[in-house]
Amino acid sequence: MGRNSGGVVNVSGGGAAADIVAKAVKNSRSISTIKDRSVAKELQQGISRFHAVLGVRERSVRIADLSGMNALGVTYIGGEGKSAGILLNEKFFDRKRKAIITDVRKKHYDTGFKNRTNAPLQHTITHELAHATWNASMTSANARGAKKEITQLYHRWLGDKKKKGYGSYGATNVSEFWSEAITKAVHGKADRYTKRVINIARKYKL
Repeated sequence: MGRNSGGVVNVSGGGAAADIVAKAVKNSRSISTIKDRSVAKELQQGISRFHAVLGVRERSVRIADLSGMNALGVTYIGGEGKSAGILLNEKFFDRKRKAIITDVRKKHYDTGFKNRTNAPLQHTITHELAHATWNASMTSANARGAKKEITQLYHRWLGDKKKKGYGSYGATNVSEFWSEAITKAVHGKADRYTKRVINIARKYKL
């Protein structure tokens, strides 16, 4: 099982990405069907927490067979770069709560791969919700307006050798920086970057 977010998969143009997501959607189910009820409850808490901080409505979040994708979760988008939903990998999340938390801490946090937070089980769902709120492929007026400020902040963050609590995954690209910074803002220790991404999200009503 990979440790990556699937990021943003564009299915509007068809091709392999669309085929993968179509298969996942075909096998998708409500997160309320997760065997360990405490896992389902905590994922719902993560969604609620995200909405409380960002002030956005709940988006389509389901669990699915993501075999063929090396990802814990994926945000897929349709026309005009708009989010069409979020899928969580059932192989990772349809397990005992303790096992999931242990894996995130050991493989993501202790290795310095992802931003450390105080809610490891909620990390992926928050990360994907952040992708659904904004990603570099979105073409709405608000998303385009936000892109300039997010990109500037991303490059400032890349050059900051004194930043703390951040993993290497956010340096992948501007979209992953955004999602990891939002995740840290929702569940981690506040700093200049977490405060700024929240301000951008609210300014542009993402």
